[in-house]
Amino acid sequence: MTAHHRSVMPLVFSLVLLGPLAIDIFLPSLPDMATVFSATDSDIQMTISLFMIAMGVGQLLVGSLSDRYGRRVTALLGTALYTLGSICAALSSELNELYIARLLQGAGSACCFVTAFAWIRDQFNAYESGKWLSYLGGIIGFVPTLAPMLGGILSVHLGWQASFVFMALLGSMLFLLSYKMLQRTEAVDHKYSGRTFLLWKEILTKRQFLVYSFTGMLTMGAILTYVTNAPFVAMTIGSLNEFGFAMAFGALGLVQFICSFLAPRLVGYIGRRKTISTGCSLVTLSALCILIASTYHPLSFFPAAAVGTAGFSLIFGTSAGLVLERFKHCSGLASSLDGFIRMVGGGFIVLVVELTESNVFTGTATAYGLLCLALILNSREILLEKRKAIMTISLSRFSEQYSKQ
Repeated sequence: MTAHHRSVMPLVFSLVLLGPLAIDIFLPSLPDMATVFSATDSDIQMTISLFMIAMGVGQLLVGSLSDRYGRRVTALLGTALYTLGSICAALSSELNELYIARLLQGAGSACCFVTAFAWIRDQFNAYESGKWLSYLGGIIGFVPTLAPMLGGILSVHLGWQASFVFMALLGSMLFLLSYKMLQRTEAVDHKYSGRTFLLWKEILTKRQFLVYSFTGMLTMGAILTYVTNAPFVAMTIGSLNEFGFAMAFGALGLVQFICSFLAPRLVGYIGRRKTISTGCSLVTLSALCILIASTYHPLSFFPAAAVGTAGFSLIFGTSAGLVLERFKHCSGLASSLDGFIRMVGGGFIVLVVELTESNVFTGTATAYGLLCLALILNSREILLEKRKAIMTISLSRFSEQYSKQ
């Protein structure tokens, strides 16, 4: 890693933090916000849904901009929108104003997310980028450990607006750092400018992209289902208070953080595809554990789900590395398409699970169990890779024998 990489990497990691921070930090403030805005719980929860929609659609739109104008431009645009949205949210006096502010935050997060993932693919080869993307997954998983506690402290002492003021300050600081540290011409490839449709076609017709983007989508659906159901299990069924929930929720974030830093080591031992298969197996096993946990104490849901959390850590960065492997010439667009598929597809999985009206244990287990589909597809990829390696060796031996004759 060069000195430039070492200096920019903390900034890149921080850009990714903006998205999960905007979801988790103000969760303790939701009851107070419902009172302030004279809104129902579902009205306030809509602020999370709108943020997710803006982040998903935003990633689809920003990818080609990042490839054409550079990572610096989209980083500045993203941090500016995020800061503006945070300020507007803190100053909101009506629910519709808060909704607009959350859309701005989501759009800003989308720009920052695509910028960070594409920058890593620009700077490193496929194996190294997968390693760093796995570390990013660990950081993302660690945010839920601290953000709700920080948000609770800010809310108790300074009011619900304090969380948004904090996000505004962080966004403005990252704007200044992006302006100073990211190079003006970083990752701009004029050769591919104006060919967005052809690049989309190229990306969406590659089996490797489709398989591992689908894997990421199923993973995101399982994660979002867990995040949606965990508060109900902890506080409504398990009778924990807000602090108890934050501890249980944060413990799984810590598991994801640790496992994400172990994932690259496992990749070094058994390879990327086998690491993903291991992760999918753990998530599928977790689905069975959750179903069994439903017959015991409700809080046993969390250790059962922790098995799946470890699996998510093995899948997240490794699959992202394989998704972007063949698209260094348009990594921004590939990253945006993958992000859109993960976010929107994952949200659709949550919606379908909720429409089944199953209990929280069965619903979460169902979303986790879908990873068996990814396990099947990835196993097929492993077999194809082995077959290709055998054919390559056979052709090499044949060529050696022919040359000797």
